[in-house]
Amino acid sequence: MACNRKGSGLARMKAITVALAVSVAVAGPVLAQDNPASAPEQPAVGAVALLHVQARVVAIDPATNSVTLRGPQGGEETFDVNREAADVSKLHVGDVVSIAYKKAVLVGVDKLAPSGIRQRIDTEVTQPAANGVVASARRVEIVATVRKIDRKKRTITLRGPSRTETLDVAPDVPLEKIKVGDSVRAVFISAIAAQVSRNGEDVK
Repeated sequence: MACNRKGSGLARMKAITVALAVSVAVAGPVLAQDNPASAPEQPAVGAVALLHVQARVVAIDPATNSVTLRGPQGGEETFDVNREAADVSKLHVGDVVSIAYKKAVLVGVDKLAPSGIRQRIDTEVTQPAANGVVASARRVEIVATVRKIDRKKRTITLRGPSRTETLDVAPDVPLEKIKVGDSVRAVFISAIAAQVSRNGEDVK
């Protein structure tokens, strides 16, 4: 396996806090791009601007309080939801919801041998709350295939074991040696929803 742990992006993960990862300036999200009528970005909560979008619920995971949403053009994204902000068990597949969220951020990446088997490891990490908005997030480690890289916007699209995800890339994560088609081991902080509403009412 061609992954060099020492001095690699994953080794540097130990020095990167979640607060730094989620405070990266975000580009337009997949779901927002699918929905031209979505609301513009709102003022920052703490130091981080939240994105707002409307989309349809396609999957719900009460155990992790996460929800998968699909935009009008078919783009899907899964969001961890702050339990103090909303209870996703009260949602139903097919509901159209409005959410305020921070997009997933890539914080480490290493190139692997082409034979790397796609896998995913999820762990909970704690983030200091900003005005009570977000208190926790999910650190995800995956072996995936690079499908697309936008070096100008600093986004990367990875095909993982269960789905394809587009991530923003943290400023200190190098992409120079990564190309489309590579197998990589990547670490990212999942998308986090700070507010979920349905029919104009918060889902509590």
